[in-house]
Amino acid sequence: MTEGDQVAVLGVRVRLGAGATVDDVRALKTWLKREQPLEELVSKGQLTIEEQAGTDGADGRLGPDIELVLRVLGDVVTVAALTEYTVRAVKTWTNNRRRLQGGDPDPQIRPLDPDGE
Repeated sequence: MTEGDQVAVLGVRVRLGAGATVDDVRALKTWLKREQPLEELVSKGQLTIEEQAGTDGADGRLGPDIELVLRVLGDVVTVAALTEYTVRAVKTWTNNRRRLQGGDPDPQIRPLDPDGE
């Protein structure tokens, strides 16, 4: 790699809809950290799961403007596999939340752009 070359950031962004709360975002983060195989990647230091301010929130948006960003550290998993793991874990969490609390947090999951956004 030469100076000026940019390394692609691999990862997935998870954003909950207007019906979600900050507590929902934090509960989902905890859930993802404990869900296999994400738990294994986190425990080995190969994946981070971070809360960050939303990047595409509109003015007047209801609900938290916080999203979760899962970033792969190293060449350990493909974005497609990470997306699959994340979709499966978020679907399970959403079903549990719906059963216990009602409502639908309307999660959106998408790969990060190569620059990490």
